[in-house]
Amino acid sequence: MSMLVKKALRVLKNEGLDIVFYKIKVRLDNRNIYKKWIAGNERNLTYTEELSYNPLFSVVIPVYNVADNMLRECIESVRNQTYENFEIILVDDASTQESVRTVLAEYENKEKIKVIYRKENGHISKATNDGIQAANGEFVALCDCDDLYAPNALYEIAKKLNEEPELDFIYSDEDKISEDGKIRRDPFFKPDWSPETFMSYMYTCHLAVYRKSLLDELGGLRVGFEGSQDYDLVLRVMEKTDRIGHVAKILYHWRMRKESTANALTAKPYILESTRKAKEEALERRGLVGKLTLIPDIGQYRVTYIPKGEPMVSIVIPSKDNPDVLKMCLNSICGKTEYQNYEIIVVDNGSNAENKGIIEEMIIRLNQEYPLQSDRIHYIYEPMEFNFSRMCNIGAKAAKGDFLLFLNDDIEISDAVKKNPALMAEPKQWLSILTGQAQVSYTGAVGCKLYYPDSIRLQHAGVLNLSIGPGHCLYGREDNLNYYYGRNLLDYNFTVVTGACLMVAREKFEKTGGFDEELPVAYNDVALCFKLVELGYYNVLRNDVALVHHESVSRGLDEASREKEERRKREMKKLYEKYPRFAGGCDPCYNPNLTPDKGDFSFNMNKAFLPSAVHKMRDKTMPGYARMSKEMNILPYSIDAILTAEDTIRINGWVYNRHKKNNNHNKVRLILKNEAGEIYFVDTEKMYRQDVVTPEGRHKGLSLAGFEVVFLKDSVPAGKYEIGLAIKKLYVMTGRIVTV
Repeated sequence: MSMLVKKALRVLKNEGLDIVFYKIKVRLDNRNIYKKWIAGNERNLTYTEELSYNPLFSVVIPVYNVADNMLRECIESVRNQTYENFEIILVDDASTQESVRTVLAEYENKEKIKVIYRKENGHISKATNDGIQAANGEFVALCDCDDLYAPNALYEIAKKLNEEPELDFIYSDEDKISEDGKIRRDPFFKPDWSPETFMSYMYTCHLAVYRKSLLDELGGLRVGFEGSQDYDLVLRVMEKTDRIGHVAKILYHWRMRKESTANALTAKPYILESTRKAKEEALERRGLVGKLTLIPDIGQYRVTYIPKGEPMVSIVIPSKDNPDVLKMCLNSICGKTEYQNYEIIVVDNGSNAENKGIIEEMIIRLNQEYPLQSDRIHYIYEPMEFNFSRMCNIGAKAAKGDFLLFLNDDIEISDAVKKNPALMAEPKQWLSILTGQAQVSYTGAVGCKLYYPDSIRLQHAGVLNLSIGPGHCLYGREDNLNYYYGRNLLDYNFTVVTGACLMVAREKFEKTGGFDEELPVAYNDVALCFKLVELGYYNVLRNDVALVHHESVSRGLDEASREKEERRKREMKKLYEKYPRFAGGCDPCYNPNLTPDKGDFSFNMNKAFLPSAVHKMRDKTMPGYARMSKEMNILPYSIDAILTAEDTIRINGWVYNRHKKNNNHNKVRLILKNEAGEIYFVDTEKMYRQDVVTPEGRHKGLSLAGFEVVFLKDSVPAGKYEIGLAIKKLYVMTGRIVTV
């Protein structure tokens, strides 16, 4: 049975026939979605502005036995750049196809082109080095002989260098192009420089531009690393400089030839061996001890750092009036942790007398049961108003360890996570893996995966700093698929990891000043991670460590949760006032070409959406609608994002009717009511929302409770509008305002 059929049957069982049909439709639509993205984002690639700094680029193209048309198309794509200050160096590596020399001969006397003919085949490293040696440019740009530059490729690199002239290495986003050159697909929208992501795999790839003096210092590409010669080069580059830039635009089209790694790593099996060798030598040069483990499904080697000197880890656990959950957490740590040099500090901000006694007795028992060191578990009882940041800081101050691990009391180390064979590491290795990673000099905070109980459903796999605020990556997804270039499989740098399980070296933690006590409930972990990034560290998510998080998945809409929502908004406002660099969705570990309002790595289609028609109601009474008050809570809802572009507004969220069993067929209308009382409505599109649940739990008829709508600003008069949502004759005014 094919994987596609198995997936359809699983969806049918868990979510019903409606979602099977919906996902089939989405799959068919997605075949053309990249075309729509291109149409919306690449309207004028030939536009340029005058630059004050115009460095000479030497484009080095090693050539070997390539089809005539592909070689010509490659060369012409460079010749037709909108940027003028470049030279092309073609290095034929003793091709055996006579046609290659015929094509190269056509360019021998062309302006800006040098052609070098090697007498013997030396493979790609030697051929590329010959081109680098012959280069006159301040920078060297690499290109494979069957690939294509976008027409604005060198201009965008030069533009970046005008903004940051000190850069030594610049890379861009890329996509793949079919062998016949007609179809573009699989765009790779990359993060800004992320050293641990790079240790996971060669993500910088193309377009790659290096300062010539740096290449000369490094001796160019190394022979013996063919297949991973570029990867080995960048591993050595990152040891010499951190002046690395990224242009978040598709500047390179990678040809999908049958024998190319653009199709699959298995096309060139020797790449695995050269990649392993490059990583091993990098670890040795850096004085790090690590274990390499092949992840067979994606053909990459994971690096697991081995802790040096077995330093002490202090595990700080804030807790109050939660003895049963705390007992589960402590028992799992003591019973399922291979790494033994740790202490636990429980910080209690005021449990009642009964629970305080239970906790104290529990800690005495555990200290007796696990007597590897005296008083392994410490208990700090300090009654005060809840302030997560202060509790963590109190624990850190009392800690003896060189490394601090902040852990929620509802976290469990569990063998159940082995339901996911992709994890590979044993659950008991969790603390060793986090500690080894935290010892790496450029690492800031270290986090891990968190699953919901009795499942491999993701509660946390990194946090993205989105335009709507910090949001969990791949939230609610089943962790049995490869999501967006292994985001849930490989170890990635994230700007933020959750404070539910966050390790950091004490020295680095103290440099930040600790948790911000002005953020007592929400976003204190985000603020800490922002501080670490500002100090020059890179936060990391270890995808080979998964713990169970016994956090409630209920999203009820009682008054208490409304109060929490208002507090959350206040704290988010305060967060971005303190860290303006990150306001508006700035996230160096994400990419602006990916959606700015959810963590599923779908394309940012803001420039490619077809706007919906806006209709004005005839009078101000909303005829045909029966008003339902918020207190009755017939229509639970959430407005998740209000995104304003140059000429459009995009709004999304979810809403459902509590009195209906199946909300997958709802027709949701967005209502806009201005200060003059004028009312407009817009029909919305259905959106799949796996995270929406009723207070009673999730059911099959709720997966399409999401909505999204895009409308033109000039389709309504300028002003402020309250947003409402309607399903049939029921509606609710949300209190959310959009300004047009």
